Amino acid sequence: MSKNNKESVKQSIQELAMGNYKSYPEEYNEVSVATTENVQSLANGYWDSRDDKEIQRDERLGIGLEDYQAWTLEAFEAFVEHEHMLN
Repeated sequence: MSKNNKESVKQSIQELAMGNYKSYPEEYNEVSVATTENVQSLANGYWDSRDDKEIQRDERLGIGLEDYQAWTLEAFEAFVEHEHMLN
C-alpha cells in the first residue's frame, strides 16, 4: 500500500475491503448494526496493521483513522449495491 497521494491510498484500502467482503459474503450480505461494526473493525484492523512507511505516509498526507473508516464503509456500500444488483 505504498501510495504517494490520498486518492491512491483510498483506492488501496477500498480494494482490500472489497476483497474481504467478497471472501466472506455471508458476513457482509446485509446492512445491520453487527455488519456496520464488522466494517468499522475491518477499518481499524487496516489502520492498526500499517507498517512504519505507511504510518509516515499517512501522517505526511494527513490521513487519519476516520479516513480508513469512511473508505471501508464506502466500499461496503458499493459491495452491497453490487450484490443487490446481481440478485
